[in-house]
Formats: sequence, C-alpha cells, structure tokens
Amino acid sequence: MTDKQIEQLIWNELRKKKVTLNDMLGGDYIDPDPDDKSKLRSQRYRQNRFKETFSEHRMKELLCVGEYNPYNDSPALKVSLQDLFRFWWENCIAKELFVDEILQDIFEHFVDQMKPMKDESDQMDLTLDFEQVSLSVKDRKQAA
Repeated sequence: MTDKQIEQLIWNELRKKKVTLNDMLGGDYIDPDPDDKSKLRSQRYRQNRFKETFSEHRMKELLCVGEYNPYNDSPALKVSLQDLFRFWWENCIAKELFVDEILQDIFEHFVDQMKPMKDESDQMDLTLDFEQVSLSVKDRKQAA
C-alpha cells in the first residue's frame, strides 16, 4: 500500500466508526458537546467509540481485520507491518532523532559479529542431578 492509500484507509475507518477527536483523545466516556448547557453533563456523556485506552491499541482496534479482540496482542491488520513502518518513517517522526540510535544498533550488531565464539567450558554448569537432591519431608527430618 502507498502512504496515500494507508491514510485514506485510516480516514475511512474513522468515518465508518464515527470517531471524533474526543474519542481519539478521551477516556472511557466522552462529553461530545461540553458547551451545551441545556443538558446535564451526565446526560451528554456517551461511551468512547474505542474499547481501548492507549493509542497503539486504538490503532490496532481501528485497523484489525474482522472483530477486534483486546486479548490478541498481534491481530491481523489491514496494512502490512512493512507499509505501516514506511508510513510512520515518512510521516510521523523526526528522522534526525533516530539516526544515532539506528547507528548505535548497527554498530553493536557488527561488534557482536566480530566477537570470538564463546568457549562452552567458560560457562557455569547449570545442570542439576535430581537423584542427588532429597525432596521428601521424611528425608529432611532424618538429616536433622
């Protein structure tokens, strides 16, 4: 998908679900018209169009294929991760802020590649022989 297609898809989903700015920014309940003094605030409140609270979960909810399940951490999305990453990279961040971190990660990757292979004999033996371990209460009483 192109960036333009992704943006159009998101706008279409927002319109289809009738999401407002208050839904995007608000909590569980929204006052859709805070300036309306003809009704009590409790009468104006409505439930947020999103089930989720955090922005990343709201985007999953908006872009998931089929019915959103809040217990699924990685739902199938209508946009590939590669396209989402490109959209984010091109439209949502200040690239200058990430250059140092990217270069540091690349540097560390090559440092790890250059390190000699670890000798297995230098590592602590983490095996446990359960036949030598007394697990019964009777055995502990006899030892005392």
